[in-house]
Amino acid sequence: MELRKIANPAFLLAFPPMQFTVGEMIRPDGTLALPYLSASLNRAGYRADILDMSVGSTKDTLEQTFYREERVTDQFVRVGMTHERILQEVRDYDVIGLTSIFTQQTSRCFEVSQLIKKHYPEKILIAGGVNARSLRHHFFDNGFDVVFLSESEIPIVQFARHLERGGSSLQEVPGIAYRQNGQIVINPVGQPVHLLDEYPMPAWEKLPNEKYWEISRLFGGKEGWLTPDSHPKYAALITSRGCPFRCTYCHISKERGAEAGDIGDLRLHSVERVADELDHLHGLGVDTIFINDDSFLAKKARVFQILDRLRKYNFTLADVNGVNIAHLFTRHAGDLVVDEDLLIALYEAGFRRISIPFESGTQRIISKYSTGKWNLQHCDVLDLVRKMNRIGIVASGNFMIGYPDETQDELTNTFMLARRAMDAGLAACSFFMVQPFPGTLLFEESIQNGQLSPNWHWDDLGWSKGSPFNHPKISKDVLKYTWELVWKLLNRDSRVGSVADQLSKTLHSDPIATPFELPVVS
Repeated sequence: MELRKIANPAFLLAFPPMQFTVGEMIRPDGTLALPYLSASLNRAGYRADILDMSVGSTKDTLEQTFYREERVTDQFVRVGMTHERILQEVRDYDVIGLTSIFTQQTSRCFEVSQLIKKHYPEKILIAGGVNARSLRHHFFDNGFDVVFLSESEIPIVQFARHLERGGSSLQEVPGIAYRQNGQIVINPVGQPVHLLDEYPMPAWEKLPNEKYWEISRLFGGKEGWLTPDSHPKYAALITSRGCPFRCTYCHISKERGAEAGDIGDLRLHSVERVADELDHLHGLGVDTIFINDDSFLAKKARVFQILDRLRKYNFTLADVNGVNIAHLFTRHAGDLVVDEDLLIALYEAGFRRISIPFESGTQRIISKYSTGKWNLQHCDVLDLVRKMNRIGIVASGNFMIGYPDETQDELTNTFMLARRAMDAGLAACSFFMVQPFPGTLLFEESIQNGQLSPNWHWDDLGWSKGSPFNHPKISKDVLKYTWELVWKLLNRDSRVGSVADQLSKTLHSDPIATPFELPVVS
């Protein structure tokens, strides 16, 4: 593949417009993938700006973008910039990069790529993220020139230098895929960076933070820990990448070896680097931080050091997906007991909400699909919920249902665990339908064993959508009906009253939703 020589290429890194089911509550993407890449390119001397096409630039109002819904189909709506505004914003850049972490935004990535190639065929289109890596042949078919397969802070700089030098071969750029003479070529990834401090600090200031704060739709909502009318100045923070677990429905299950390299392995920022980032966020006026690690509590000695640094600030803290039940327990006299010292340290550092990932109420399911990462008999999660409440941390619960071989008794176990946890003081519980997202081991297995149809489509997948599996042990209609009913029965009247109508509409319109996948690739 030959790309034109470009002196000092300018990059525009973009989040695509967003697509959601009619009536579904939406929030902007705003992940840290693009701020990391922008900072890497800037450090190397290249221009690299960020555009969130769902909210627009400073030239756009939210009424013109995020609050302007366009019907895509009878089922889906699109929010974001108009085609005319997108073309205006990309005009002065040589390379347009789109992040594709979330499967349900695939169609909007292709909308943008087709638009740009039609009007500016000379522009170079690149993509990254677990979804782009997994569906790369579709991305090439829709106008993309290069797909980055792994962490790309270093490869994207090498790509920029390749464009400056010119030449016919992209073989010198590691961890990318491209088409050559009609065939897809994959360049080896190599070893990942183990000390994450080698990467520059992400460029938070390039995100449209003021727009995000005005919209004020947070990860997991504000239930129980923030007032409904509050507008926190929030930001995401990543102190580590990777995870010690390999849950089959998570992208990390396919991020050891092979195409993506070993980026699924747990790797850390130093405590000093985390402290520097906290200072930077404080200077930007941020008052609420979401920890976006996949496994924030995996190294407890380090966690206590980070929490000690956090005490000097007045941040309000919450997790997104980086807490595992096992890490909230400690061994005492041969038994696993709630780690109260850790809970107290989390509270004193500013944590006011933690979402507990229960996964299932059946040990067989946890062991098969969730790496056996916690034990129902050895971990008293009801005691955990009660102690979190007593300390002052709001506990919510996430449960997964609809595993392809889950029985009705096993589904009942999960619902009953949710009921007991709510009785113990859980503020709210959410149920997510298991999905075989591209880039996960579950996707690969589901294709091989016929549980996912060969003609599947990315628009059909989503955490809050019905079961996508062929021949599940529980009828899809039964699963969907009980899911809606139990959610309404278990959650507090105030929460159900505010969103029950929306949930009902969503469930009956076969929705998709945003899965929280850590943006380690872009």
